[in-house]
Amino acid sequence: MPALWPVGHVFEAATKKSKEEAPTPVASPILDLVGNFTSFAGALRGFLLALVCIYVLPTDTYPAFGPAATWQWSWMQPIVVRNLCAAWTICGFWDWFLYFSPLKAKLHKYKLNPLYPEWSQFQHDAFWTTSASLTAAAIEVAMCHLWATGRVEYQEDMWATPVWNAAWILGITHWRVPHFWLIHRAMHPWKTKSVPDLGKILYKHVHSLHHRSYNPTAFSGTSMHPVESTLYYSAAFICVPFGCHPAIFLACIIDCAVGAWLGHDGFQWPGSGDYFHQLHHAHFDCNYGAVHVPLDKWFGTFAGSKGAVAKIWGRSSK
Repeated sequence: MPALWPVGHVFEAATKKSKEEAPTPVASPILDLVGNFTSFAGALRGFLLALVCIYVLPTDTYPAFGPAATWQWSWMQPIVVRNLCAAWTICGFWDWFLYFSPLKAKLHKYKLNPLYPEWSQFQHDAFWTTSASLTAAAIEVAMCHLWATGRVEYQEDMWATPVWNAAWILGITHWRVPHFWLIHRAMHPWKTKSVPDLGKILYKHVHSLHHRSYNPTAFSGTSMHPVESTLYYSAAFICVPFGCHPAIFLACIIDCAVGAWLGHDGFQWPGSGDYFHQLHHAHFDCNYGAVHVPLDKWFGTFAGSKGAVAKIWGRSSK
């Protein structure tokens, strides 16, 4: 029920019986049919939120439709404020609910890692997620300027090609996951001697910041070095050469943000934690992408347990 977050999650958490045992978490290398339709629903949620950001929240015209033709703080400020408010509202509420609310003790058995993070980690992650939210705002600001000045074209009437746009909208998570796998895999050691291991350098100076959150929470989702957050949110550029409406671009940014925040919360249902990615945080050299497009399965980097990680690299080193 990710598309119904947080209503379905809070209701389920409040009504679950205290004596009910938590199921053993399982990581699958590929998304099943129900999971795919759930992903479509989550992508649609992101698109609807993008429409709200474009047509409801602005007191005036959305910057891409004219005001962004000239660089003015007056049209940039609402984007920055909106992103910061969204990050702190979603991450702040969800971390409070799971880790500090009156239901904390009841929910503990659903924690993927039974230990709780130190307060210093919450502070660290909140700071860098704030930074990443500013990065997302900067990317949106830049595109608004390019659209408003006519340097980049976009489809004004999405109803002109409804099937085409529906595919872009419902498939947001699916078409951005390969981009995520690629940049994420590149920031881990490449484990090869045939070319210089730039991944080891990128990990040391960039991606290691994200891995300080080995026991992640919602604020950990986009706790990233500015280089990484720029690369992460750049997934939205995939739709730009196809002339997609700005709402699809913005929906991708929203999907990247919300997907990361909820997927890192550290709890199985009624939490939103992604056990597939939790294993990556715990064991490092596996599960670089997401199950929507099973690149880890295809490239042999999927692991469902700690022991499987050793087998992956044991085979590759022979």
